[in-house]
Amino acid sequence: MQKSYFLRLSGREEGPYSETQIGQMFADQQVNRNTPCRLATGSEWKTIDDYLPTLKYGTQLPPATPPPPTPRQIQMASNPSATVAAQRVAIVDLDIPFGSLLKIMFKWMAAGFIVFCCFIPVIILIWLIIMAVLAALVGGAMSNLHHP
Repeated sequence: MQKSYFLRLSGREEGPYSETQIGQMFADQQVNRNTPCRLATGSEWKTIDDYLPTLKYGTQLPPATPPPPTPRQIQMASNPSATVAAQRVAIVDLDIPFGSLLKIMFKWMAAGFIVFCCFIPVIILIWLIIMAVLAALVGGAMSNLHHP
């Protein structure tokens, strides 16, 4: 037989809840290890961690209850052909160790060098075409200067 517990939530005593119900509330992050708790048959308040210490390991927790769908999700489910609007994402901070950052930068630099080397023939060809066009223009302009 499972034990029942009362919880103190938002300053009010609520319950009784079974261990399974408290496990689900823990998985849904409605309660935490420090939430006040007492046995339904007792009067001493302790924490959930004192009565149910294995919850913190999460090994026997049920899956979290999915949040209710938002109006946008309901609209998308009812109209699959609706287009999804682009959402902007702003990265505020990256906590990357300096050594890892150096590795990333070296990889980017190496990739950039390889791409640059692949495009050198194209760059030379474009430069030669531009120089030929400029030489033709200058040569044509200079040839007009010799005629009286």
